Amino acid sequence: MNANSSPLLVVSDLHVGYKLPRLHILQARQELSVVKGVSFSLAAGASLGIVGESGSGKTTLGRAVLRLVKPRSGTVLFDGKNISTLSHRQLHPYRMRMQMIFQDPRSALNPRRKLSHAIFQALNLKSGVESKAERLANAEQLFVKVGLDASLLRRYPHELSGGQRQRAVIARALAVNPELIVADEIVSGLDMSSQARILNLLQELKEELGLTLIFISHDLSVIRALCDQTLVMQQGRVAEHNETSALFTFARHPYTRELIQAIPLPEIDNNWLDSASASSNYVSGGIAMLIKDSTVLVTGANRGIGKSIVAELVKRGAKKVYATARDPSAIDASAAIVEAHKLDITDRVAITELAAKFSDVDLLINNAGVNRMSAFAASDDINGAREEMEVNYFGTLEMCRAFAPVLKKNGGGVIVNMLSILARVNLPLMGSLCASKAAGLSLVQGLRAELAAQNTGVIAVMPGAVDTDMSRDFPPPKMPAAEVANAMLDGVEQGLEEIYPGEMADGLSQGLASDPKAVEKELAGYLPQ
Repeated sequence: MNANSSPLLVVSDLHVGYKLPRLHILQARQELSVVKGVSFSLAAGASLGIVGESGSGKTTLGRAVLRLVKPRSGTVLFDGKNISTLSHRQLHPYRMRMQMIFQDPRSALNPRRKLSHAIFQALNLKSGVESKAERLANAEQLFVKVGLDASLLRRYPHELSGGQRQRAVIARALAVNPELIVADEIVSGLDMSSQARILNLLQELKEELGLTLIFISHDLSVIRALCDQTLVMQQGRVAEHNETSALFTFARHPYTRELIQAIPLPEIDNNWLDSASASSNYVSGGIAMLIKDSTVLVTGANRGIGKSIVAELVKRGAKKVYATARDPSAIDASAAIVEAHKLDITDRVAITELAAKFSDVDLLINNAGVNRMSAFAASDDINGAREEMEVNYFGTLEMCRAFAPVLKKNGGGVIVNMLSILARVNLPLMGSLCASKAAGLSLVQGLRAELAAQNTGVIAVMPGAVDTDMSRDFPPPKMPAAEVANAMLDGVEQGLEEIYPGEMADGLSQGLASDPKAVEKELAGYLPQ
């Protein structure tokens, strides 16, 4: 299929409204008109961007096209058939041919079921997919197609990053071999790097599968990069509809010009999506590394997350694990590949000796740290803050300084620094923990640039509250340490540069990207007294 073929979709004079609740029992219900006389056509294989401010009716239009809401009047012709008046039973054959990808992947996935369940449900709608083995094989192929490791089918939604969840939802939509996909604000909650990769994925799938795409967004730069045509909506009506290149060159409607001027558009690089996929790793340009057969050194391995990391490394087939701690007596060294060693990361001499001794390390996981939660404004005692900075920042710095040459000698590798979502929070009164974690994030960013030429990746892991002794004073929800360890190791294998395990951390990360002051105001309620 191509964009020059006959129209796959023709929308004519479409009106959609919603009944408003009665103010009192005798009053007739009034209707709010949301979509008002919209018309457009879309050829098979083409892409249409629908843009407008909040409340413009763009999402309702997308839902009406797929008959997720019933229009009040007008017609929607799909492949020549008027689907606007069909019953639910009559619509069934068309459901597989038309799919919607929603804005929030978390609400589209059952948090209590593994991702495989969501894909299997979609595959069950197709005829000819009967056996469990066949469904699993098809599900794995779908995950690979959207850039996910097939092993993630065994994960729950909260164990994935926001970009990974969105890819999983795209895989589910593709499971029924649709011809038309409506994507509603699907990159609005992602960071710029993840946005680029999701958009690149859609572009590749569109070309490979001949998909017809309707992309709903408030971001004109996204529309410009992805869509052949752009339809601008204002208060439920079409303000302007034109080829995307023509619309951006000369916008005829005042509202379109207002949108272009109001939304901060960067200088457009026509190859930005291509450059985003130039790396073999699909997220953040990081260095991917398999855990199997790796030689790993873990600090703080005697409790909490560190203990779980060691256990998961054993399960994933690491060749050797050097598990270290100030008190190594609590380290589980029952597995043959695990060696327990004493290490204080504030002892520079001990670190140097260890780096010389363990010259085969290619994965360094800096997990050791302390949490004194000293409130700067509420306490005159600066000792807790000093200890946190000494361990959490300077200790980690010494580990990286000592082992970076080791990794370089071994051809490169990965350094993982376990931090906290508080590293992203600009809230000084949160206390010394926030300050030391923020300093740790700056350290990661500097090392990442410095060590890239040595084929060494540097990763920041920023969970929310974790169910460990160190976080006992934090309020729920708390993520199990084993889930944090798994999310971290998954990120290492996928080449992530920043990992936000769990819904809390991922949600805070997205909130900080869109409205940091609101998030900081909410977190201020947890200030130590």
